[in-house]
Amino acid sequence: SRAWIDAYSDLITFIDENLGMLPAVKAFTREPHEKQRFETHNAALLGLSRRQLFIQALLSPAVGLMAGLGLLLLLWLGTTRMASGELTAADLVSLMLYAMLLTQPLKSLANVYGQVQQTCGAAERVIEFLNEQPEPEDDGKPALPPAQGEIRFERVHFHYPGGKPVLRGLDLHIDAGETVAITGPNGVGKSTIAHLLMRLADPNSGRILIDGRDIAEVSLASLRGQIGLVAQHTLLVNGTVAENIAYGQPLVEQAQIEQAARTAHAHDFITHLPKGYNTVIGDQGLRLSGGQRQRVSLARTLLVDPPVLILDEATSMFDPAGEEGFINECRDLLGGKTVILITHRPASLALADRVVDIDGAGA
Repeated sequence: SRAWIDAYSDLITFIDENLGMLPAVKAFTREPHEKQRFETHNAALLGLSRRQLFIQALLSPAVGLMAGLGLLLLLWLGTTRMASGELTAADLVSLMLYAMLLTQPLKSLANVYGQVQQTCGAAERVIEFLNEQPEPEDDGKPALPPAQGEIRFERVHFHYPGGKPVLRGLDLHIDAGETVAITGPNGVGKSTIAHLLMRLADPNSGRILIDGRDIAEVSLASLRGQIGLVAQHTLLVNGTVAENIAYGQPLVEQAQIEQAARTAHAHDFITHLPKGYNTVIGDQGLRLSGGQRQRVSLARTLLVDPPVLILDEATSMFDPAGEEGFINECRDLLGGKTVILITHRPASLALADRVVDIDGAGA
């Protein structure tokens, strides 16, 4: 049933979440609490499983009993008609045989009832997934020419489905090669600007242009290929350091990977890892520190060498000394690129040519 599928999904989600949060669970001695939560999820699933098995176990004998009663009724009616001469013994035997053949599929149907219910519940989840809003289609749109990096947001309005407006009439102009810091309170849409620029979402109204071209009128691959993102939460794959740096350019040579790492000041710590660039970093880079993950992410972006670069709270993992070092390193890296620096940390503002404060309305 749908309830069983939901309970099973909740349990698997809980287990996956706790495995990822294991250090935090231990650090805050929350093992008893998490154990209780696990037992609650497990008990809910166990209760639904027992109920489903009980119904299935009860249904098969119930159908068999009804079929048996039907055969007895048919036999009684048949013998009554046979006694009155309306039916012969051969006719009654044939009728009983046909009735018995008819009851067998009914018994089989009862046995698969639970499977049918479970399949229907899973099908509902699949249908919900298929009804999700798909990513915008390219539909043969032309490629974005190599960008100089001029960016314009023109009267952009945006809200997430079912949510309050995030951006209300945003007007923002960034010159090619300019570094602009975007600041503001949490929840006003700073990261949303990055998502809209990369078309991870589309505005409800208004336009976004790069070099005068509406980004809705160019192919997604050509647009995203010219925008680099270094995010607050670095997304790394469970592979080697080299594989992560070359994620956007899988056919590059090892020398190019190492050059990108040097540019991002990641080469020194990488060479001290057990297997250097061939060290497997674990799920989400758990074998690296936060600062090391940020540098690998920066090297990955620099290897692509995009004309537009988005640093979305990219210094959030650094302590003050590490942040200062990262900023000093970035000064040389950002020359000639259009940079959107999303931050709430004052030290990072030193990188910017201009600071734009937004409050969810126009800038």
